[in-house]
Amino acid sequence: MSFAAQEQVLLDLLFDRDRRAAFRRDPQAALAAYALEAGEIADFAVLRIEALEMDAAARVNFILAQYCRSYPLAFSLVSSLPEGLDLLRGLVDAGLIRTTPGDRVSTFGLRLRDRLQEAEGPASARERALLLSIVEAELGMASTAQLARAAALAGGLPETPAALPADWLRRPLQLAPLTSAAVLPRPYAALKEALCTTTGAGLWRHLGRHPLTAEARQAALAQPDLRLLVARAAVIRYSPCEPEVEHVTVELGEGFARLLPHVDGRNSVTSLLDQLRAAGAAEALVAGVLAAFRELGRQGMVQVGA
Repeated sequence: MSFAAQEQVLLDLLFDRDRRAAFRRDPQAALAAYALEAGEIADFAVLRIEALEMDAAARVNFILAQYCRSYPLAFSLVSSLPEGLDLLRGLVDAGLIRTTPGDRVSTFGLRLRDRLQEAEGPASARERALLLSIVEAELGMASTAQLARAAALAGGLPETPAALPADWLRRPLQLAPLTSAAVLPRPYAALKEALCTTTGAGLWRHLGRHPLTAEARQAALAQPDLRLLVARAAVIRYSPCEPEVEHVTVELGEGFARLLPHVDGRNSVTSLLDQLRAAGAAEALVAGVLAAFRELGRQGMVQVGA
């Protein structure tokens, strides 16, 4: 008896549509591809395909209800695309389920981003770019949340970021651990209000009955007010099963995004401000950049370079 082979069959029948279709056509031929004993093949061959379909659909819906917590804006927007809900369901397959459990939410986001780059839907390149920027922002937060949970479970996550030294503005800086940054077309709260009529796991159930309309998608993205969303994952409640994570966020002007590649552990705030002045930047702009860095410092989103 091979439990590994049986597990492989079950995962494929539940999460691989093509394998399940092959099983529907000819159970014996479909099962012959696995290292099963004759008795095991006989046991699997009598499974009712209708029950398999119901079980598979229930499991996929449960998984998507959980993932929707990490990608609420993306799920709402994708639901407005032609066959958008099927696109999301199709991302939950045997390959995803076989990834390390802690990596599945971020792996799902990576797959979603890749599919949207090639999928039909948004009528313009501009709208597609805005949709992808939203996915990128939520993927960044999902990935840092995943890292925060893993660190907490390993006992390696500090409760609060280390305090910055008094002279931190003159020291080389880098982004703090568990911090992500991405440009959004509008403030995150405004997007959530425009796109999500409910939150949490209930959003997926709502979208299944009432997908976002194309008109609502177009209206939400019609007049961009670009913002740089900087988010730091923080464990707010420890659990030996799944620590609870929230994100501390700061929204800055979109122009600040051009400075982020220079926050790399080699440049200080002082040197960056000097470079802006040398390039002819107005003093009001320089003061705004300094204020933005101070806010990032207060929120534990930057640290002195190693």
